[in-house]
Amino acid sequence: MPADIDAIAEAIAEAHRNPRQRIPASRFVDLTRGDAMAVQGAVLKRLRERVPVAKVAMPPDGIATGAPIPAGMVIDDGGTIELGERDLAGLEIEVAVRLGADLTPEIAKAGRPAALQTIQHFVLGIELIGSRIDDRTKAGPFGPLADNMVTGGYVIGKQVLAHAPKVDGMAITLSSDGAISQRETAKYPFGDAISPIIAFAEMADDHFGGFKKGMVITTGSLSPLLIVPKRGHIEISLGDFTPLSFMLS
Repeated sequence: MPADIDAIAEAIAEAHRNPRQRIPASRFVDLTRGDAMAVQGAVLKRLRERVPVAKVAMPPDGIATGAPIPAGMVIDDGGTIELGERDLAGLEIEVAVRLGADLTPEIAKAGRPAALQTIQHFVLGIELIGSRIDDRTKAGPFGPLADNMVTGGYVIGKQVLAHAPKVDGMAITLSSDGAISQRETAKYPFGDAISPIIAFAEMADDHFGGFKKGMVITTGSLSPLLIVPKRGHIEISLGDFTPLSFMLS
């Protein structure tokens, strides 16, 4: 049965407006990858949101995926996220790029050197993971993709990095209200920060306007999920880089 893209998009948009709402996972189980991408775009239109940040991934099937993170869910390092009743499964520290020029499908297909020319610099960031689905583990293979890859928001780091950082093996430390609560060891989830960006840009099937100049593109968690309380001051450090912090309220 064809998916009702508009009805699912409206349900997700309403869950953004009213964070207490959760959508039954059963509504997502029959979605195809194409359906999920179309839902993303339809949700953005309903929310009338711009897209300062996007996320990319390389799932086990080898087909790159991506999703927008709407402006209303993005803050700079040192800011505050009002979580309220929104779901929060945990945090991820990630390496991201900021584009100095549009990264078009044609440039991506031209190869890595061409794609690198569009990158202004690299930054670190923190992604919040949270879903509008009542049980994302039961939402089928593409339900989480439709739900913007279950993003709950993003914190953009301030430290500018001229080159892709070599993070594998670096220590990750999570602190909540000044107390260390978790330690992990960093490893790029998809080999490096560039490959998943190029792979998704080549697909040319996003519904959020593509990778535009000025956009931040984040590239997957460097460690297992970092678990935090829903209120308080959060700080995450990676090696000797400047720590990132924000308030959850």
